[in-house]
Amino acid sequence: MDFFKNRVITKGDWVIIGGALFLLILISAAYFLMLNVVKGEIEQVRVEISKTQGELNEARLIAAKRDGLIKEIEQVKQKISNFEDKLPTDKEIPRLLSQFQQIAELNGMKYMSINAEPMDEKELYVRIPFKVRVNGGYPVIGEFLRSLEFGNRFIKVEDLDIGPQDKGSSEASFVISTYMFVTKEKTGESGVTQS
Repeated sequence: MDFFKNRVITKGDWVIIGGALFLLILISAAYFLMLNVVKGEIEQVRVEISKTQGELNEARLIAAKRDGLIKEIEQVKQKISNFEDKLPTDKEIPRLLSQFQQIAELNGMKYMSINAEPMDEKELYVRIPFKVRVNGGYPVIGEFLRSLEFGNRFIKVEDLDIGPQDKGSSEASFVISTYMFVTKEKTGESGVTQS
């Protein structure tokens, strides 16, 4: 401390002190500026971390539901398969008509006629209707219709008209409709048909 004791501060000393203070202020300003920049970057990183944690939590919830959804998809596929099994293919239509006749005979009914009606084509399916006339008693006709409804094929009975009963027998006419899925073939760029 003896160095400062008898020392006279000169103009050059003030320049050095002023320069040192200016440098100290400049370094402090740079430090606080850098600190603010780093705080902003830290805040951005925190926001990104929070967002990523939210996405991770959402992904965990989806993963937890995944097994249930896979099980539901399998159940829907099985239902679709069961439904498709109840729909005839175009090759099965003659066999289906003979099944109608067998059901009628088993129920003690007399088949009077069965006529194919025009098919009704939609985008995804084709409705195949048949106009049917049978003869039998009310309970027999009812049992026949019930047998059709609960058979192994998807059948819809429409336009049912049962005439009056005469000598224990009535004439009934109705439309029996079955359905087929429309399978459209895809054509590739080469013009080759793909299934």
